[in-house]
Amino acid sequence: MRPSGHRLHLKARRACGLLVLVGALLTSAPGRLHGHDSPEHVIESLTARLEAEPTRADLYWRRATEHRVLGQLKEAERDLRKALKLNPSYLAALTDLSRVQLARGSRRAALRSIDRALSQAESEEQRAPLRMVKADIYANGGQYQKALAECERALPHASGLESEWYLTRSQLQFRLGHFLDAATGLREGFERTGSGVLEAAWIEALIDGGSFDEAAAKIRAVLEDCRWRSTWLIRRARVRLGLGDVSAAHGDLLAAINELNERLTAPHPSPELLADRALAYALAGDTLLARQDLSRARSLGAEQSTLHRVHVALAKNHL
Repeated sequence: MRPSGHRLHLKARRACGLLVLVGALLTSAPGRLHGHDSPEHVIESLTARLEAEPTRADLYWRRATEHRVLGQLKEAERDLRKALKLNPSYLAALTDLSRVQLARGSRRAALRSIDRALSQAESEEQRAPLRMVKADIYANGGQYQKALAECERALPHASGLESEWYLTRSQLQFRLGHFLDAATGLREGFERTGSGVLEAAWIEALIDGGSFDEAAAKIRAVLEDCRWRSTWLIRRARVRLGLGDVSAAHGDLLAAINELNERLTAPHPSPELLADRALAYALAGDTLLARQDLSRARSLGAEQSTLHRVHVALAKNHL
């Protein structure tokens, strides 16, 4: 059921300042033994338990999760292999092994592991999150069409709450230039989940696809009472540039840059805000400052779709 107009407006308000996220946790991680324990303490506790219960595959998996938190990928892989030796059909361990192998740069090994998990899953509902992991592996290797195919196979079997899956698919469609498909899919995801993040991504896709009037109406509703306006001012500037209103667009970009300058004074700046400012500079034609922010945002792990929009804007400056 489509949300009412009032709900749409509330969701739009909640979306203020949010950027589309690239990357998503597809299965639940085990909880802490105690809420305040550090990963090191949890590993120590699990190690003690494994000395008493060495055949508990789940304990090896849980310890591997803590090693991943600490970036100890070699140790995580070792524990996951021990878990699978004890229980070869342990889907959670196989899935996490695939992720660890990908993080260690072994895409072929990661594909073998996730294919093994897919072959052992008992239903399409079980396979759906595994297909999203496989999509991530393909995307990591630049095989965007194959990645998109995995998303398309997974999404019909989503439970209805996996907003990250819709984002992943839209980012692949964006990479492939399928802007209309991205907008349609994001609208479907928003209507199904009510996610404000998906609504923001939907508006971005409308702009990317040239549906400027529809995007403008949605942006106008958000800007009426949005506290942090920079992200939405940049979106409105993109719409205005698309409609040929260059003077008004540059006014929006200047206002957005001024706000971002105030928000980017912390010792550890937000990569998303840096990427936003890079995009504003690029759209305004300030190539040097745009590239400086782009470099910093990339090094801090900013979301890839925004970085790609910066590259597109910079390329247009050289036409």
